[in-house]
Amino acid sequence: MNGTLLSTGRLARAELRKLFTTKALPVSFATAVVLAIGSVLIDAMVAGQNGAARLGTDEDVYQMLKFGAITCVVMLILGILAAGSEFRHRTIVPVLLATPHRMRIFAVKVAVVAVMSAVFSAAVFGLGLATIVLTLSAHGIHHLPAGTGTLYIGTVISSTCFGMIGVALGALTRNTIGAIVAAIVWALFIEQVILATIVPGIEKWLPIAAAIGLTNAPGPNPGRFLSPVTAGLALTGYAVALLLVASRTTMRRDVA
Repeated sequence: MNGTLLSTGRLARAELRKLFTTKALPVSFATAVVLAIGSVLIDAMVAGQNGAARLGTDEDVYQMLKFGAITCVVMLILGILAAGSEFRHRTIVPVLLATPHRMRIFAVKVAVVAVMSAVFSAAVFGLGLATIVLTLSAHGIHHLPAGTGTLYIGTVISSTCFGMIGVALGALTRNTIGAIVAAIVWALFIEQVILATIVPGIEKWLPIAAAIGLTNAPGPNPGRFLSPVTAGLALTGYAVALLLVASRTTMRRDVA
């Protein structure tokens, strides 16, 4: 038992080193922060103009709080890179020679990316929220909508799920570019256009729509997206299902 824990701890530290010694993580974090803060400042500048909601209204603040799209996309890509690049650059071979337990290696990678996704999204949302508070305070507004906390939690949950989905896609395809392109095609065409047209009404149960249900405030048409709880369960289900498939594939494939 102690040997297993020590081995798992070493694997986790190794995964963290990989994440922090590549340029992908700091560049992604910096980009996400700039986009989050920039979007808040732009929304504040155009508030009340051309039909936009007035600054400080619930509608305006909810618009500012849409950080989920940024963090979900970033964590999906980082998850793909964390798993897919191992096979692309053949670094998985020495890892398996040192610890010939594929399932443990895969599980640790998933856990590290999941924790990183939660911390990453919480930090980006927190910095964006701080920018909102400072911007509103500068205009004498000192209140936030009641659903702010729900959006915070929803953003963290959806980003964590997309980080794990990224790991699954990277492990399944072993091709980082291919996995990223496949994710984009799914999001822009298969889910939003093809499936929504062929099977009307199913779109709100699909991964992208579930993430929107978690990260967007309730709109004028409450039945358009799932409730946050249902959306969270659906998105978690997709992540778990893909990870199960990826884990079985990882166990059986030859890496030589």
